[in-house]
Amino acid sequence: MNFDRRRFLGVMAAGAGALTLGACGGSNSDPLAGGSASPAGGSSGSAAAGSIVVGSGNFTESAILGQIYSQALVAKGVQSSVKANLNSREVYIKALQDGSVSAFPEYTGNLLLYFDKNATAKTSEEVIAALPKAIGSLKVLDASQAVDQDVYCCTQEWSQKNGVTSLADLSKVQNLSVGGPPELQQRDYGPPGLKSVYGATTASFKAYSSTAVKVKDLQDGKVDIADFFTTESAIADNNLVKLADPKTLILPQQVIPLVSSAVASNSTATAALNAVQKALTTDDLLALNKKVDSDRQDPADVAKAWLQSKQLV
Repeated sequence: MNFDRRRFLGVMAAGAGALTLGACGGSNSDPLAGGSASPAGGSSGSAAAGSIVVGSGNFTESAILGQIYSQALVAKGVQSSVKANLNSREVYIKALQDGSVSAFPEYTGNLLLYFDKNATAKTSEEVIAALPKAIGSLKVLDASQAVDQDVYCCTQEWSQKNGVTSLADLSKVQNLSVGGPPELQQRDYGPPGLKSVYGATTASFKAYSSTAVKVKDLQDGKVDIADFFTTESAIADNNLVKLADPKTLILPQQVIPLVSSAVASNSTATAALNAVQKALTTDDLLALNKKVDSDRQDPADVAKAWLQSKQLV
């Protein structure tokens, strides 16, 4: 999963005219933005020394969560800024390790597999228990009940024509074409996992940075199945079929803050972030994403309103 305050600005506007979609993985990259957060959680200027820099990725949900984390910290008197548009784990894990970012909204299962490709955990509890050892010098705070995981989708027409309602059915599909973010091609839950777990051979892979384009290509038959996030409104808005995953290729994905040891040792910061985690639900994620993707609201404003509704600011 992934993330920023970023992409949806130019790209969502560009893709909005053609399709009625919500996009968790929208588009163009903007320069990384840093700076001391205002009480509203925005970024301006250079980050103050000693402030907590919250990173966020290049999709809507991460952009919103980054703002929520940063604004929640500011509300408790902790200096914070947002560094947006960090577009892959390879990028932001390095940023956390080198100290240029100190907190990031993550997802439990994919985070575990990033650090431990041989992880045997399957349940939510097993994944959470395995994380502290796997991530080394980094730390995780409380896992939220909010879940947003990768899911493979196809159109109703393609599902019916090919008799596919589950990833287990893909082994009978010839010349299977798969779409998703560029990094999916090498992920354990990408084409390599489809092959090893379900015996499905991917004939071609197409990388997407825009959900609008990805959905259109599905509808036009340019790609057979594509990776989405379960909280994306694009799935329901376009009547896509979510393919079942009976062998748990994709691990449970609860929202969890990944932080530096310095943040983990800051009791005020951890209390603020854990309060967010306790309040956050899957329904919240769906509603927050829709406000940005469909209603075109600013992630910082959406974050502020949510924090106020939960009495966290």
